[in-house]
Amino acid sequence: MTMQPKRYYHLCADGLDARNFILDKRDFSAAMNIVALCAANTDVVVVVFTIEDTHPHFLLYGTSDECVEFKLLFETVYRHYAASTRAEGAAFKLNIELYAVDDERYLMNVAAYIVSQPTKDGKDIMPYDYRWGSGSMYFRRGYHIPPWLFDDEGIIHSPIHFGNLSVDRKREITHSRTYTVPGNWQVAGDIILPSNYVDVPRFESIFRTPNCYRVYLSGSRKQDEEILERISRVRGVMLEDTEARIICGDVCKAVFGTRDPRRLDSGARISLAQTLRRQHNMTHRQIATIVRLPESEIRRYVP
Repeated sequence: MTMQPKRYYHLCADGLDARNFILDKRDFSAAMNIVALCAANTDVVVVVFTIEDTHPHFLLYGTSDECVEFKLLFETVYRHYAASTRAEGAAFKLNIELYAVDDERYLMNVAAYIVSQPTKDGKDIMPYDYRWGSGSMYFRRGYHIPPWLFDDEGIIHSPIHFGNLSVDRKREITHSRTYTVPGNWQVAGDIILPSNYVDVPRFESIFRTPNCYRVYLSGSRKQDEEILERISRVRGVMLEDTEARIICGDVCKAVFGTRDPRRLDSGARISLAQTLRRQHNMTHRQIATIVRLPESEIRRYVP
């Protein structure tokens, strides 16, 4: 088996398409801690991330399969959390997309974009003071107090080791009975500290100097539009399930002589998936469902 190269990947969701992602502070804390769970239980390096009330953004470093595993784990654990904490029938929608970032200039653009999103989206706060992400960690020299150490009354909490918490308290923080984090990771209040798992030197190496970072952090509208256009292109089109299955059946019949993808071997299903993506620009998630292959396989072989 050919080894997959490690690359940078942007994980993102469209805030206009999301529904009830974050409703209150408890949800923000849960999402932050689920990022920690994903970092601890995959081989992915978290370079930078931001959690907003409508959607998350991540810049990760790893193989395609590793980053898909991170994506699916985040979606799965957060959906279970939402189902267990919200009123029955409360609509919840979150579709995270993933794409590789290879161009150096675009890499700097997207890394800074993730940090600056809360401010650019109208929140009354500078990026380095935003609590629900890793933006406060970069190019900080000398002493500073991370925002996660403060509670709502402005009291500073001393971090403690996760391993020193009771079993019930660990589950309250991780929102999982299946996944956990290393016992030596530090926790302050209700938050597993991003300093346990965010690769600050890797982020800073992307920009090399604080001045370069400053320039990209105040990026132009054109730079933002480039990222939004790329996200839109990667997401594809989500059709109604009935329409998508009819299209799939038509293509399958024309190419393979049967309307049922289940009659095809895996290679033929991949070929079918590539055709659906190329001709109809369906989303990877929907293609995976209708051709009956894991989403990780679809993302590996279908651009």
